[in-house]
Amino acid sequence: MENLNKTSSKFYRGLFLVAICLFCAGNASATQWDVGSGQIYTSIQAAIDNSSTLDGDVINVHGGTYHEDVTVNKKLIIQANNGDHVEINPANTAFALVNEGTGDGSGSTIRGFIINSPPHGVGVNISADNCKIENNRINGGKTGIAVSGCNTTILNNVISGPHENGIFANISQGFFTVSGNRILNMDGDGILCGVTVSTNGTLDSFNLSGNTLSNISTSDGAIFGLQLGKSKGAGGNPELANVVNLVVTGNIIDGLTAFSAIMGIEIVSDSANALISANDISNLHGSASSSVYALEAAIVGNGTVEISRNIISHIVAGQQAVGMVIVAMGDLKLEGNLVSGISEASASVAMLGLGLLNNATLKNNIASDITSPGVAAGIVGVALAHLEMIHNMVNGVNGTRDVSLVAAGFNTTRVTGNNIEGDGEGIGIVICSPSGTINYNRIASYEYYIQNFLFSNFGPSIDEMLKPLDDAIKKHPELEPILKPIRDDLDRLFHQLENSNTSACYNWYGTNSPDTAKFFPGNGTLNYYPWLVLNIDATPSIISQGGKSTLTATVYHDVAGGDHSKDAALFFSGPRVTFTTSLGNLGSKSITVPWTNGMAITVLRADEGPGTATVTASDYQLVQTTVTIRGYPGPANRTNTTTVVGMETTGSPVAGIIISILLVLGGLTSARRL
Repeated sequence: MENLNKTSSKFYRGLFLVAICLFCAGNASATQWDVGSGQIYTSIQAAIDNSSTLDGDVINVHGGTYHEDVTVNKKLIIQANNGDHVEINPANTAFALVNEGTGDGSGSTIRGFIINSPPHGVGVNISADNCKIENNRINGGKTGIAVSGCNTTILNNVISGPHENGIFANISQGFFTVSGNRILNMDGDGILCGVTVSTNGTLDSFNLSGNTLSNISTSDGAIFGLQLGKSKGAGGNPELANVVNLVVTGNIIDGLTAFSAIMGIEIVSDSANALISANDISNLHGSASSSVYALEAAIVGNGTVEISRNIISHIVAGQQAVGMVIVAMGDLKLEGNLVSGISEASASVAMLGLGLLNNATLKNNIASDITSPGVAAGIVGVALAHLEMIHNMVNGVNGTRDVSLVAAGFNTTRVTGNNIEGDGEGIGIVICSPSGTINYNRIASYEYYIQNFLFSNFGPSIDEMLKPLDDAIKKHPELEPILKPIRDDLDRLFHQLENSNTSACYNWYGTNSPDTAKFFPGNGTLNYYPWLVLNIDATPSIISQGGKSTLTATVYHDVAGGDHSKDAALFFSGPRVTFTTSLGNLGSKSITVPWTNGMAITVLRADEGPGTATVTASDYQLVQTTVTIRGYPGPANRTNTTTVVGMETTGSPVAGIIISILLVLGGLTSARRL
């Protein structure tokens, strides 16, 4: 027994010593090799090539200017000495991180340098894997950073003045992360790209976050700000980027000017899940012959695509100007985006969301100041299954042909709680659905409030669209067995689209008696009765001098007497109700407040002496009631009823037609490159 205990004790002591040895070996410090005047090495390449420099070592470069092209074929951290100004002036490429016969630079880091590239040069070229490029400034050259290796991280670099690409990557697997970089002052001929990525395999993760692109211009070409895949690649065909998880968030794109075309962000991918959120894209200026798309994404995976909280503003083009166009094969969520200030293009569209197979939800988006000398559209939603357009706001959509909201759900469509306002012309809502519901919306100041879709109103008739097939069958009767079934299927589909059945009860039109001529059923049905009416309430209606009365405007009741206050959460919010008073004050004699779920509230203060205050509420329609102000304390025992005064003048409607869904969808075609 004693021998057994001694044996066990020796065994555990041995294990303990082995563990200590392994721990010490695992925590051995990497060797730092210093480069610079008065240091052991005078060139970076000499420090790398020395046989004493091993994988995991640090090359620490002191202040000065180094004229060399550095090949990194070991796993190293190559860094500028803390606080030093270190410049690299290469003949071609400042740092080439390679995996080849001479060695493997995979796992290396390049940090803290100022790289001045020649006009044809590349700042950093990465063909090795698992590399990190961070906190460098790269000036000039053809391309700032080029990547063909896998698992690359590019962080917090400034890339200024390349004349072709800020970051260019063609990668096959792993992850690709580009975060916190600034790419600016690009000026060149032909096509300029801030960040452009293509794949020749499948990426596990693509993360493009917190980058800034600014001041990029070309006098004769096109600009692509952030690009993954291509809507028009070689031969005009799409190039699909194979990515499992896609994240594009928090990027800023500002000040892009091009002759031909501009894409602020272009994503063409088969990602299972995609998040494009909180990007800010502004000041994209194209020429008279240009097309500009601030955000274009085609995600053909079967997961959820979320496009949220993006801000797009000040887009100018000659041909097509589009804030965002999103195509999703899976479920599409287009929520909380803001698009404003699109102008001058022949066709201007704030946002278009298209769910190819599944559902599409467009919610809490805002579109404003979308103008065109031709066609203008606010928010367009299309879904082959179920479409929901909820609590969006649209105003200032103006064109020769304009529409604020287009809803095309080829199964069911629900348009609820939106606040849209025109200028007396154009159309509020165009709907195309076999089963459409439009409730609790504010649809104010339009030539037409609601129209069911009809091909003849939007372009060629059904017969005209089928004519090429009819002519082909007539000219080539031997093809009739193939072409006739296709022709008949299209005929059935087109006629289904022309037979929308729409229930549009319980909407507020800026008037208590909307003109029936402002509703167009097309070949289907459109039931818009009963509609909502505006009321005003003063509580209490008798107050003493110095007292207060709460004024409340609501549209919770319909013209048939129904009360919808229980559905207040479904109602619209946003602009606007104006209250006035003839006695006392509301902060002044008038105040304008927003609707909040179909209700607007202000307070009358009795601070001008006794009398009868006539108080009004107006949202185009004006209604009024009275509040008695006594000169001494008295009971407050009744509530006055609403008096309808009449609708304010909104201007004379002008005859015209609106943009067609076909034309809007035609805008999906990306701008042609030179």
